[in-house]
Amino acid sequence: MKSKIIAIVLPTLLGVLAVIGLLILFNLIVYNGDGFNSPDNGFFTLIVPVTTIIAMIIQCVLTLPLWKKFKSKKRVLGMTIIQLTGLLCLMSGLAFGLVFWERSFGIMELILLSLSGIISFSVYWSVNLITLNLLDKQMVDKHFRVICNN
Repeated sequence: MKSKIIAIVLPTLLGVLAVIGLLILFNLIVYNGDGFNSPDNGFFTLIVPVTTIIAMIIQCVLTLPLWKKFKSKKRVLGMTIIQLTGLLCLMSGLAFGLVFWERSFGIMELILLSLSGIISFSVYWSVNLITLNLLDKQMVDKHFRVICNN
């Protein structure tokens, strides 16, 4: 049970923190840090916790069962984990762009929002899946040591 809680919480938090770190870096480079003085910052105090909770639910309901299938079969729905993750990031990023696009800003706004969504989802899922892989290796090593010591 403890390992399942860790597999839900740790990859999710590291993925969310990686995306937040990327957004902070982008803000510092593009806006010289002035973006933090935006009146929209109150929005982030609500959206980050809600997003993290939703990500943990997705981790529990979808990611971990798919992860187990990929470990045993190597392909799910005819795709490898990299192919499925890439497709998921592309579709999610495009949906992100469509949801937050303000038509009055034009098509370039849609392209930039979609691109930032694709990059954010790619960073999140890369960190999440790498963390899951490292946790699995740690569990195998721990299990192997227990067997060898007996």
